[in-house]
Amino acid sequence: MEAARAARAWFAGLLGAYVAEHGALSLRALERETGAAGMPQPRSTLSDVLGGRSTPSWATIEAVVVAAHRYSGNPGEPDLRSWQRRYQTLDDLIAEGRIGRRAASDALARNQGRTWPRQFGALPEPAAAFLERPRLHLPDGPGRFLLTGNGGVGKTQAAAAYARSRLAQRDLDLLIWVNASSRDAVVSGFVEAAEELAGARPQLRAEEAATRLPSWLAKARRRWCVVLDDLSSPGDLHGLWPPTTEHGSTLITTRRRIDALDRRCTVVEVIPFSPQESLAYLRGVIDPSAGTDAELNALADDLGHLPLALAQVAAYMGNTGRSCREYRDRFVRRDAKLADLVPEEREGLIEYRRPLSVAWSLSVEASDALRPEGAARPVMHILSLLDGTGVPGELFSTPAVLALVAAGTAAAAGPATGPGAGPATEPKAAAGDTVHDAVHNLRRYSLLDIDRSATPADGSGPGALTGGASVRIHVMTQRATRDLLSAPERAGAVAAAAQALLEGWAIADAPARLDRALRSNAFALLRQAGPDLLAPAPHEVLFRMGHSLGDSGQATAALRHFRWLERTVAERFGPDDPISLGARGHLAWWQAKSGDQAGAAAAFKALAEDQARLLAPEHPDLLQTRQSAAVWRGAAGDPAGAAAELRSLYALRIRVLGAAHRDTVSNRNHLANFLSASGDHEGAFALHEEAWQEALARRHPGHLDVLRARAAAMRHRGELGDFDGALEALNDLLAVQLEDDPDSPDTLATRAGIAEWTARRGNPRRAAALLEGVLTDRLRVLGPEHPHTLSTRLDVARWLTDAGECGRATAGLSALLPEQIEALGADHPSVAATRAALARASAQDSAAPTPTDD
Repeated sequence: MEAARAARAWFAGLLGAYVAEHGALSLRALERETGAAGMPQPRSTLSDVLGGRSTPSWATIEAVVVAAHRYSGNPGEPDLRSWQRRYQTLDDLIAEGRIGRRAASDALARNQGRTWPRQFGALPEPAAAFLERPRLHLPDGPGRFLLTGNGGVGKTQAAAAYARSRLAQRDLDLLIWVNASSRDAVVSGFVEAAEELAGARPQLRAEEAATRLPSWLAKARRRWCVVLDDLSSPGDLHGLWPPTTEHGSTLITTRRRIDALDRRCTVVEVIPFSPQESLAYLRGVIDPSAGTDAELNALADDLGHLPLALAQVAAYMGNTGRSCREYRDRFVRRDAKLADLVPEEREGLIEYRRPLSVAWSLSVEASDALRPEGAARPVMHILSLLDGTGVPGELFSTPAVLALVAAGTAAAAGPATGPGAGPATEPKAAAGDTVHDAVHNLRRYSLLDIDRSATPADGSGPGALTGGASVRIHVMTQRATRDLLSAPERAGAVAAAAQALLEGWAIADAPARLDRALRSNAFALLRQAGPDLLAPAPHEVLFRMGHSLGDSGQATAALRHFRWLERTVAERFGPDDPISLGARGHLAWWQAKSGDQAGAAAAFKALAEDQARLLAPEHPDLLQTRQSAAVWRGAAGDPAGAAAELRSLYALRIRVLGAAHRDTVSNRNHLANFLSASGDHEGAFALHEEAWQEALARRHPGHLDVLRARAAAMRHRGELGDFDGALEALNDLLAVQLEDDPDSPDTLATRAGIAEWTARRGNPRRAAALLEGVLTDRLRVLGPEHPHTLSTRLDVARWLTDAGECGRATAGLSALLPEQIEALGADHPSVAATRAALARASAQDSAAPTPTDD
């Protein structure tokens, strides 16, 4: 008992000195202050503890320390960790003085010459040139922390760095590192620690012995940390969860994302290196002569800044003596396999024992085995070919994706047997659920992320893949997946991805966001599967993506795309193949839309001459090419010549196709427009009035088709001076359009037409105000780079100039000009028109009288 009394006296001296340093509180004052702190202690208890007559509880020690700290006026909270260590020492001293009461773990450790801190399980060695990552800093605890992320992102290294740091700072008494890849592995790791710490007898069943460890940890006063590395399933921890205590921390690393884990832990997302971290890492592990900073940055971009990829590639470069540029040349080749671009197993880094692609392939297999079985793999195949920074959620409900996934689940289920067995068509709703579950199964294994930042509050739920949600997948995960595709799997995935993109573009009233995402994914597919998209014939998506590019306002970029496509198709199929001739037509169209109307007219004329050699004179393709040549001839400055050709073509089409055929109607509209442009407004009105009467014969006077035809006809009456008639027709049309679809491009065009006729009627100031409203809506609906948005800004400035507000007009045009040049190119006709309008506004602004003071 002497040892126990000495230990209590020692601790009472420490505690008494602390109280004296913080205000020398009397027992009465100390009793009052502990009550005020919400931790009341009786005066008798305080007297016995400070007098060394009894062993204090931790609650009493904490109350005294907190009360004295607050009484002295010190800011913040006291450091209780040092008092926890002293209290643990007190407990040890008292235990050693009691025969038969010493903990089994301490007795065994002392007999074997071992002392605290203690460690169980092998802590992984630091990676070569290990890089500290402040963004991954974890608090010292207590608590449970879930480190999650893709395979190879550095979860294990982050957990190991955390453990090493706490051990180095002497802030940890016990570290238990457990491989948690299976239930057996967890049990084995726990048994090893339980036998020594909790005195679990070797003859106990392993499961029973393992449960002794959480019980021991719940009572331990020492600071402990349990790391469960690479947890495969939360079920593997059933009955073995480390407890939540004020002394303990639990770290779990896993590729899986499961709500049950998220709810029990603080989630820490382990992300790839930043560009700065990647460069610092590579500079620390490769020969300085292997590449410049710019080349290393480009290499890191290729690898998606994934720590595991950077480590293995650096080892490969060191083993083979290849430079950064040589490695990148091999990496970007489609035929280069990932397995050939990393060290062989016998050459690999010791801390990275698995080949680079194994982490992902195992995760894909595990995801594919979850219900609905066989669904995750085909989804992964499609994702490996698309834009990993954002695959729109709408693609996952397209028939092409649903069909591919249905085939995968059918294959996993095996052949159907019995009467009537055969392929069954899954209802669309059920098929959509299957794809949805497959995506989330892949997310559970951290193979992808679901970004819902753009998802509106539409009630679709946090897991919805529509309404703005997108899927992100790491570039190296994509590369590893593509490497493992068989030829049939690749062909099926490419076909499904291309068709899904087309079906995405066919969605009615699709937002501009979706168009941008589809375009980005189509070009990603082209990069990964260009030859597949060209055989046996060019896939329609190659044309659709180019038109999307041009329709978004990037006419010059669309022209470049179609030049490549036309050249590629001609080389593959020959210049006279119908596919090659069709590609020439698309190219000529965007030649015109990019501003070269004369060049487009010549291109269409040359195409018509070649088609005339191969096709009958009345073939629809030839007639359409002749019409396009005439239209762009007129747009290039020869409206009379265009009208003459269109009149001849119109008579031919009436004879061949009939007056009601849509191509004939299109021909008539173009003819009317060029008659008007050449000064024959009466002739133009007669043609459009004919269309108006045809529509009226089919529909009632207030029908949208009738109102459109009437507005087109009355535009020519306006050109003849009937401004009121033109405005009345447009306003009647607008009233119906606003009810039907206020944001439709046609509705916005009608509003712009009303503004134009308002100005021509003599009120440019009112016209500018109307057009500013159109501009606001076009910015919202079409975006700032769309040609209609840019042209609206030009027209606003024109009407402001006519209204005498030249200063506002000049400012607007000065801001518009560089944006137009960037979006359309310096040679686009709209740019020339803006320059002319700016010169006019500036001249009128300079000529305006300067106000003077009287």
